[in-house]
Order: sequence, then C-alpha cells, then structure tokens
Amino acid sequence: MMNAKEIKAKHNTICELLARKNIKDCLDMIRLMVIESQNSTLIDDHYNIEFTYKNILKYTVEGISDPERQKIYNHLVRDVYQLADKVSELLLSKYSNDLIYEYRKQNNENSFQKVINDITAEWSTIELQKVVDAAAENKQEFRQLIDKLFNLVWSSSAIGRNNKSMLKGLLFESSIPLHYKAMLVGAVNLSLMNGFSYDYIQLLIELSNHPEDEVNARALTSLLLALNQYDARLPLYPELYTQLFMMIEEGNHQALIQSIAIQLIRTRETERISQKLNDEIIPEVVKLHPKLNDKLDLDNLISDNLAEGKNPDWEDVFKDSPNLLNKMEELTQWQMEGADVFLTTFKHLKHFSFFNEIANWLLPFYPTQPDVQNALYKEDAVFANETLLSGLATSRFLCNSDKYSLILSIPHMPGMQKEMMAQMFSAEIEQMVDIEKDEKLLQANQKKLVASNQFIQDLYRLLKVHPQKHQFADIFDQKMDFHNRWFFRQLMDDANSLREIGEYFFKKNYFEDALEIFIKVNEKQTGVNDITQKVAYCHQQLNNYEKALHYYLQAELTGAESLWNKKKIALCYRHLKNPQKALEYYKEAEKLGPDNLHTQVSIGHCLLEMEDFKEALKYYFKVEYLDPGNNKVWRPIAWCSFVEGKFEQAEKYYHQLIVAEKNKHDLINLGHTLWCRKKRKEALSYYQKSIQLAGHSFNQFLETFNADIPYLKKHGIDSGDIPLMLDQIRYSLEN
Repeated sequence: MMNAKEIKAKHNTICELLARKNIKDCLDMIRLMVIESQNSTLIDDHYNIEFTYKNILKYTVEGISDPERQKIYNHLVRDVYQLADKVSELLLSKYSNDLIYEYRKQNNENSFQKVINDITAEWSTIELQKVVDAAAENKQEFRQLIDKLFNLVWSSSAIGRNNKSMLKGLLFESSIPLHYKAMLVGAVNLSLMNGFSYDYIQLLIELSNHPEDEVNARALTSLLLALNQYDARLPLYPELYTQLFMMIEEGNHQALIQSIAIQLIRTRETERISQKLNDEIIPEVVKLHPKLNDKLDLDNLISDNLAEGKNPDWEDVFKDSPNLLNKMEELTQWQMEGADVFLTTFKHLKHFSFFNEIANWLLPFYPTQPDVQNALYKEDAVFANETLLSGLATSRFLCNSDKYSLILSIPHMPGMQKEMMAQMFSAEIEQMVDIEKDEKLLQANQKKLVASNQFIQDLYRLLKVHPQKHQFADIFDQKMDFHNRWFFRQLMDDANSLREIGEYFFKKNYFEDALEIFIKVNEKQTGVNDITQKVAYCHQQLNNYEKALHYYLQAELTGAESLWNKKKIALCYRHLKNPQKALEYYKEAEKLGPDNLHTQVSIGHCLLEMEDFKEALKYYFKVEYLDPGNNKVWRPIAWCSFVEGKFEQAEKYYHQLIVAEKNKHDLINLGHTLWCRKKRKEALSYYQKSIQLAGHSFNQFLETFNADIPYLKKHGIDSGDIPLMLDQIRYSLEN
C-alpha cells in the first residue's frame, strides 16, 4: 500500500520524466499506480495509451511518413500527463488525510451547481434586506456558503465546461461583494498549486480582463504562477497559447505581467529580510532601548509637544549604534519597493480563530468584516474611526492577512501601547494616503500592482506560516526564473521585458540569473555598451575573469572608454596574474582621473606584484598624502620600505600598524626589519609575539618566514644564522 508522500513523489518524478519525453519510463511507473488503484477505467486507459505509443514507435522505425505524427505524439503526451494526474488524485483521495482530499470526499459533480445556486438565491434576499440594513451582506449563512464554494473550488481540478461557466458567471456578472470574488480567485490559485487544470487556467485568462482591479490582478498573478509551474505542459496546448497571446494583446497586459513577475521574483528576498531583522536590526534596537528611554524620554512621548518637530537627540543616539541607522534606511527602502518586511512582525499573530478558515488567509481586508467589527466593538473612538479603517484597507504597506492580524490583536494590547499605536497609526495612514495619491498619478497600474503584491504576501503567509503548511505544494520553493520558461519566451521575449527583470536580479546581486538574462539581451541588442559591461561585471562577480575581460574589452572597442571600464579591465588582468598588462590600463585610467585613490592604490599593487618596490612606494605615499586617515596603506609602505632596505622607515610604519591593530604578518615583518638592523633580541621578541597571537601557530609562522628568507639574505642576514634564529624561537616558546 502506498502512502501520500510516496504517491506525490512518484507523480513529480513522472512529470519530470515526461518533460524530458521519457515516455516508456513514465508508462512503467504509471502501470504500478493504476494496478494499486484497482480502477478498471484507468487500467484500460493505460493499456490504450501504451498500445498507441508502441504503434507510433513501430511506424517511426519502419520509416512510414505521417504528416499528423507530431500532433498524435503531442496528444499522447497530454494523455499520459492526464492519466498520471487522475491516478495520483484517486490514490491520494484514498490514502491522504490532507484537508483538500477531505473536502473532495464531501462533494460530487452536482456540488458546484447547487452551491452557486444557493449563493445566488441567498444574495438576492440580502440585496433586498440591504435597503434597510447595510450589514445584511455579512450574514453568517451567506459567508458559510462562500467558504463552502471556496473549499469546493480549491478541492476540484477538472471541473468541466458547465461548472466553469457557472463560476465565471458568478465572478463576472453577480453583484456579490468584490472581496469574495477576489477570495475565490485565491481558491483557483490553490487548486492549480495542487494539480494541473486546463479549465482553471482558461478561467484565469478570462478573469485577467475582469473590470475590477482586485480580481484581474489576482488572476494575472495566479496565472503567472500556474504557467511557471506547468511550463513543460503548455506546448501541448496550442489553443491555450493563442488565448494567452490574445489576452495580452487585447488587455495590454505586457507591462503589468512583467511587473508581477518581478514581484514574484522578489519573494526570494523575504527570508533574507526576515533574517536580517531577527539577527541584526531587532537585537540592536533592543540593546539601544534603555538609551532611547533616557535620551528621548520615551515614557512621555505622547505629549502636546510631539508635533513641534523631530527630537534632535535622535542623531546622537544612533552614533552609539552606527550601523543601525543604515540598516533602518535599508529597511525603509525595501518597504518602499514593496518588499515583504513584515513577515517577522506578524507571523506570530495568526493564532486567532479567524485564521482557522483557509479562505480567510486570502480574503481582502474590508472594514465591515464581522471579526474586525467584533474586535473593535469595545474600543474607543480612535479605532472605531471609519477613516482609520478605510485608510488601513487601502494602505499598500501591509498585506490583507497582516491587516487582520493587527486589528484582531488590538483587544489584547495593554492600554498605553494601544493608545500610542492608535495615534501613531492615524498619522501614518494620513501620510500613506498622500503618498499613494501621488503615485497613482505616476503609474497607471499602481492599484493592480498593490493588489497583486498583497495577494502574493497573503499567499506567502499561508504557505510558510499556516499550521498545516506541509499540506500545500509551496510554489515559493520553485525557482522563479521566468526568463527560462517556454511560455515567457513566447509572450514576453522582447529585449525590454527581459532587461527589466535582469536589472532587478542585478540590483539584488543575483548575478547568475542576471547574467543569463543580460546575455540574451546582448544577443538581441548588439552594441549596447551598458549591457555588455553588465555581462562582464556579472562574470567578474562569479570569478569568471577571462570571460569578464572578454566583455570589458568588447565594451572598450565599441566606445565605452570610461575610467570605470579601464579599471575593470585592469582588475581582470590582475586576477589573471598579468600585472604588467593590468598596469597599462591603470596608467590609462590615471590619465582620466589623476587623483583617484583606487587607481593609485591599484598601480601600487601592480608594481608590488612586479617587484618594482621603489616605484610602488611612490604611489603608496601618494595615497597616504591624499587620504591621511587611511592606515591600511601603511602596510604596503612598510613592506616596500623593508624590501628596499629603508629599515628606519619600515620600523616606524610597522610600529604604527601594531599600535592600531596587532597583525601576525606585521609582527613577523617588524621582526625581519629589526634583525636586519642588528637588533636580534628585539626581533626574537616580535617573532615570539606573532606566534602567540590567537589563531596563529609555529607552523604557520614557519611557512611565512621561509617565504621571506630571500629578502633576509638580500639584506645581509647570513644563511647560517637562519636555522639558529629558528631554534632560538623554539626554545623561547618553551620557556
């Protein structure tokens, strides 16, 4: 007997094999599953498909020409996919305890029609009641019917043309509240995450042109996720491609799809942001808290003087934690970009009974929601304020799930915290409304983008935080590399669409992904220097210095003779162990920026690698002059001075370095310098200090010492004295 985990694993393997067109292996695996199912229809289907495939192979081997063969083959692959889906669903319904299969057992083919008819009838009654009672639409019976339909949509896959038509009618033509329509799109998304459905993909294509932004944005987001998940199947459905193409052309959705794709790609940042908050920002704020209390008088923050201006002590406080201000600014930047910065804050606030219903995780926030009203029933006028709740509903900075968490947690807050939050939040809402008004003027799709981004974040919480999250296929664990997907290449393969996605990867330092895209863009738009340079830079960041050099030189030939480009060429030559060639380009860069510190240092490094210590010293001294606070330049100055026999100068700089920071190499090199100055006893002392530094050992010391022997001999140290010095060091360490 198979278990649920084994069934899912086998189905995934079959789909992977089908994507590689390994038909026989798939049919062999499916045979075992249909035998396990004991379903005669599926056993017959398997026999017929295998019989057809054997005939295709036979005719192919015999060289019989058939103009319809590719079409027959594609249809057969579709049939294999469908058979794998059916037998997996049948076995999971039998052996799995997941919620989706429990719901499936409760329904039959007529369930869709009955529930939708019940909703339509109940809503007709409510519309009459709303004339005298605005709250009638929140009747518990109606909400239960909507939840029932949500679970039915989620747990169904092959719903059939009639049921799809009824659901489409409810979503397009019915006057039921918008938030329920949007929620039901979420159910379609969950169903597609669980299994392929031609009907639901078709429905999402149609819903992408829904008149309401909340619905069409969710439909486009769900569609992108489904197309990404089932990309290998899509070439088998040419009629779907035609519908997709028409949808994009008629709805002018290209820019919106591109932006939603970036929003989905951005979810890979969520865990990194959460980790940064937990590991860096929150601990620093906690450490700073007593100081903030003292310096900012936080206990009396809510006062009449609050509006007079910012407290000037803020800057002083952040001086005590210099990195915190930069981290907070980075957090603000993430928030403005639409990144999910609140997962850490709200993931522990999903324990309310409201979240027991899966549907509520994907319900758009609306002020009259009964649980919201109940939570605020006994609160003062600040929270009962319609402006605050409507402002919260339209705010883009919290997803719907977190808005519910925030409101449901209010009755459980201490009085002082509650009052403080209310006043601060009211002010924040006003500011947000002003910002969003300005942005709506700038970007036509802003409302749709906010809706799609919040839907993505709601979905992320469901799949990452829900107590039964293991029951869901986590689409966020899949790679969102749309640029490698068949469907994306068919619909969005123009250079500008690709480039925008590439620029996002590049900005976030995902250089492998950015490189893939920029190479494609570079092929489409030859001679665009900034793309050629970005290809080079990606290669450089991935340590592919030969390839990086190739593209930097290509950019140079096509007119990008900039200071930056020359320095990058030089850097690649340095990494490729060609300091002489690197020096040529650094010298050219020096002409373009004579006092550029980085160039001066790099020239010094090249000369050092070429063992032209005398010339290198000139450049390091220039850097010291131009940047007097830079004590790191003392190290190469000290070393070049030692090699050139300028021992007094070397000793002076090594002493300065050791005062600033004890470094094992500085201590060894100071020992060399003192020995060459005939100060053998002092040299021994510094050698000993180097070995005794934490993390250093005599063997490591010996490796460095042996590499420096040629310089010691050059400056008159007798080769016979060297083993004596090493033995002296050994004895001194024993004592």
